[in-house]
Amino acid sequence: MPADRCAACDALLDPARYARCDVCRGAKYCIGCAREHLCTARCATSGCIAGLCVHVVREGVADARFGVRE
Repeated sequence: MPADRCAACDALLDPARYARCDVCRGAKYCIGCAREHLCTARCATSGCIAGLCVHVVREGVADARFGVRE
C-alpha cells in the first residue's frame, strides 16, 4: 500500500499525525500545510481563517474539533 502524501507539498505524511479537510473531499495535509490551508481562493478573500477547516488525525482517529491546535 503506497504511503499517503500531503495534498499541498507532496511530503510523505506521518500516519500517526496529519490533518484532513473534509470540505476538500478528504484531502490530507501535513501539519505545517494544514495550518496554512484555505479550501479556495474565495476563502482567502472572504476572510476565512487558514487551517480552521481541517481536523487533526492521530493514530487513525480524527479530532472532533476543527483546526490545528498544537
